[in-house]
Amino acid sequence: KLFEMSAYKNILIAKKAETCHISLNNPKKLNALSSTTLKEISLACDEIALNKKIKIVVISSTSKNFSAGADLRETSKTKTTEDYWHENSGRNCINSILNLPQISICLIEGYCLGGGAVIASACDFRLAEKNSLIGYPEIELGMNLSWLGLPLAISCLGLSEAKHVILSGEKFNAPDMRKKGFLNETFDLDEKNKCLRKWINKFKKLPGLQLKMIKKSANELAVGQAKSTMHMEFDQFLLSRNN
Repeated sequence: KLFEMSAYKNILIAKKAETCHISLNNPKKLNALSSTTLKEISLACDEIALNKKIKIVVISSTSKNFSAGADLRETSKTKTTEDYWHENSGRNCINSILNLPQISICLIEGYCLGGGAVIASACDFRLAEKNSLIGYPEIELGMNLSWLGLPLAISCLGLSEAKHVILSGEKFNAPDMRKKGFLNETFDLDEKNKCLRKWINKFKKLPGLQLKMIKKSANELAVGQAKSTMHMEFDQFLLSRNN
């Protein structure tokens, strides 16, 4: 359950008033997104979604890097490609974030790459420390972007900039990503808490049900059709990973 911390190995959960914080907590691996981490985020989000007392969800990191992306070194002697296909932990994680009825804010520091950037794009709002680096290195690894990452990037950046950012494989600094529209605000490190409080305060006194209804409709307009269009993305990822 949500506040039974023994259920989580790679994330921390903290609730303060109407705000719940999900913090990636595997700094030795730069918060690489293993299947365990992805399942834990999904579990936490699914539990939070049922809690009407929580109004805002903040996804962040306990360390100076948000996430270096999917844990590509993760291997299992017992799992087959078909097992991974059935699990599809990444897509399930992103769906759980998108399905949060509460307002979601991603607080970014350091590296926010690949799957980390996809998690950020699934949140309603993105705030980043000015020295953060954000990008999608999948193309350099010969992989396609999965986890619904492509339509989410297009939604955040617009078509042309999404192509630029994803096809180049470049790592862009936070001020550049703010100009491109991916970020809602950048902050100096010593202003992190002040910036986050400002964004929490934007929404905490507004009518909760109306926020939820408008958010749900906006998300359906943005990525509803894409969910069916992108049904083969993980298949393509698994094939590219095995080549």
